[in-house]
Amino acid sequence: MADSPILPAAPDRWMEGKWAILLTGLALTALVTLISLFQPNFLHKADLFVYDQLLASRAVPAQSADPVLVAIDEASLAAYGQWPWPRYRLAMLVERLHAQGARVIALDFLMPEPDRTSPEVILRERLRDQVDAPTLPATGNADSNSQRLAAALAKGPSILGYFLHFTDRPTGDQPPNPPTPPDGLVVTRLAGYPELPAMPSAPLRSLPQLTGAARGEGFTNAPEDLDGTLRRVPLLLTVDGKDYPSLAFAALLAASPDRHIQLAREDSENILRWAGRNIPLDASGHLLLDYRRPPPAAISALAVLQDQLPADRLRNRIVLLGAQATGLGDLHRTPLGKPLSGLAIHATLIDNILADTFVRRPGWARGAELALTLLTGLLATVLLSRTGFLVSSLLVTGGTLACYAASQALMSSRGIHLSPLLPMLTLVLSGSVLSLLKYGITARKLRLRTRDLLDAQDDIIISMSVLAEARDKETGGHIRRTRRYVEILANQLARTPRYAHLSRFDIELLAKSAPLHDIGKIGIPDAILQKPGKLTDAEYAIMQSHTLIGAAALSRIVSDSGHPEKQTFLDYARQMTESHHEHWNGQGYPHHLQGDAIPLAGRLMALADVYDALISRRVYKKPYTHAEVCQFITEKSGSQFDPDIVAAFMARNDEFWRVAEAFADPVE
Repeated sequence: MADSPILPAAPDRWMEGKWAILLTGLALTALVTLISLFQPNFLHKADLFVYDQLLASRAVPAQSADPVLVAIDEASLAAYGQWPWPRYRLAMLVERLHAQGARVIALDFLMPEPDRTSPEVILRERLRDQVDAPTLPATGNADSNSQRLAAALAKGPSILGYFLHFTDRPTGDQPPNPPTPPDGLVVTRLAGYPELPAMPSAPLRSLPQLTGAARGEGFTNAPEDLDGTLRRVPLLLTVDGKDYPSLAFAALLAASPDRHIQLAREDSENILRWAGRNIPLDASGHLLLDYRRPPPAAISALAVLQDQLPADRLRNRIVLLGAQATGLGDLHRTPLGKPLSGLAIHATLIDNILADTFVRRPGWARGAELALTLLTGLLATVLLSRTGFLVSSLLVTGGTLACYAASQALMSSRGIHLSPLLPMLTLVLSGSVLSLLKYGITARKLRLRTRDLLDAQDDIIISMSVLAEARDKETGGHIRRTRRYVEILANQLARTPRYAHLSRFDIELLAKSAPLHDIGKIGIPDAILQKPGKLTDAEYAIMQSHTLIGAAALSRIVSDSGHPEKQTFLDYARQMTESHHEHWNGQGYPHHLQGDAIPLAGRLMALADVYDALISRRVYKKPYTHAEVCQFITEKSGSQFDPDIVAAFMARNDEFWRVAEAFADPVE
C-alpha cells in the first residue's frame, strides 16, 4: 500500500512546533530577567505594590510598651486656639510631661524662628511697622516664650527634630550649624559595612537657644519611594565622619544608657547592633518599617494640660509630642493604605526596635529572585510545551499562587521579603504567550493538513473527471476551462444584491463541482459517445441520459458518506451534473425545469459549457470567435440562459477569453 503524502510531514511539523515553543519560553524567561536587571519604573512600582500586599498580611498590633504619643489634636486646638501655639504653652505641656515621669520627650515639630507671640517680638514688630506700641515690662530677653520652653526642655531628657532636604545626590560636605547628636554616641563600622548615605546640607533646625537646652536632635523626615509611599527610614546619616540619628532613634538612644552602635555586614545583610539587638538594614542603610495595625493611638495634649491622665500613665516612657490635627499636613502614605501621621511613623520605628520584630531584605534576596525566575521559566517552558490548554492554565494559575503564597509565608513567619513578582510575571507571560503560540502552531498544522486534504480531494475530483475525458477524446481541457468559467461567473454574481449571499466558501464549492458535470458520460456506450457523425434521435436520447447517470452516481456517494445532511461540493456537483442542460425557458432536459427552478449550479454550468463548446475546436466543427460566442449568448439570454448570469458573463467576458487561450486544447 502506498504511503499517504500527509503522514511523513506530521512528525517534522510536530518537532518544529515543539522547538518553537521551547525557544520562545527560554527567550521570555531571559527577557524578564534582563528587564529586572534594569528595574524600569513600571516594574519597580509593581514590585512595591506586591510588597505592600505582603506586608499588610503581616501587620499586627503594637508589641512593645513604648512609646506614648501625645498629640495636639482637634480637641486641643478647640480649647486653646490655632496652631502654632505660643511656646510658653508648649513649655507648660513639656513641664507636665516631665512631671508625669516621662523618660524622654521627643518633639516632632520645628521652631526655627522666634515666637511671634512673645511680648518682645510683638513690640519689635510694631516698632518696625511704625505702629503705636504699648509699654511692656522689660524681661531682658529677646524671646521670653522661647526662653521658657528652653528651660522646660532642660528639666529632663528631650530631643528636638530637624528637617532634611533629601536629594538624589547627597553632598559629603559638613553642613553649616550641624545638628547635635545625643551625648556619648559612638558608632563603630566593622569591616565590610558599606558607607552610609551622606546627609544633605543645610538642615532646617530649631533656634539655638532651644537646641542648646535639649539633650540631642534627630531628623524627622525620610525619603519616599517612587510611588510616594513611605516604606523605609534611615536610622543614621553620616557626614564628615559624624553620625546623626533620626528623631525616633535619637529618642531611643537618649532613653538608654547604651550609646554604642556597631555597623556590620553579616550573612549578606547590613546590621546595626545596639543594646543587644541586631537591627537589619537594607543596602542603603535604611530600616524597612514593620507597620502595625491598628496604628498607635495618641493621647490628647488637652488631657495633659488639664491633668486628666492617671498618675503613672507616662512614667518611664518615651513620649513623642507633635501636631496631629486634621489639616496640619503631617500625613504620610503607607503600605497599609491609610495615611499615618509623622508621630505614628516614629512610634512604629521605636516599636519595631523595642519589640525586636523587623522586615528584612537580605543581600541574597535579589540573586534568589533571579534564580527562582530562571528555574520557574525553564520548568514552565518544558511543562507548557507538553500539556494542553486546560492543564497549562492550571499550571500557570497554580504556580503563580504558589509563588505568592510562599513569599507571603516567608514574610509572615520570618519577616523576610522575597518578591514573587518576577517568577509570577514569568509564569503569566510564558503561559499567555506560549498558549497563543501553541494555538497558532496547532492552527497552522490544521491548515496544512486541511490543505493537504483539499489537495487530495481536488486530485480525486480531477481523477474522476479524467475518467470521462479518457472516453470522450474531444473533451481535452474542457474540465479545467469550465471550472474557471464557473468561478468567474460566481464571483461576479456575488457582487450583485440578489446573489450577495454567495460566500467565498460557496464559490469555491461551485468551482470544485464543475469538473464533475459530465461524469455521467462514463455510462454512455462508446459507440454513441465517440461517434464522429450526427447522432440519431434514439442515440441522442441515450446521450441525454448522462445527466441522470452522473446525478444518480453522485447521490449514491452523498448517501453512503454517512452525513447526507451536510452541504458539500458533491451536492453542487449533483445539481450541476443533472441540470446543466436545462434551459431558462423550460425547453432543456432532462426535467424541463424553468427559470429559478433550475439550480444555480446548473445555470452557471449551462453558460460555461456552451461557451466552451463554441469557442473550442471539435472534429465536427471549427471554433467560433469570441465575439461570435458573446453575440450568441446575448441572443439566448432569457431563453436558454439566465439573464443575470448572461449579464455577469458580459461584465467579465474578457476573462473567459484569457482562460480559453491559457487552457486551449492542443492542435492536432
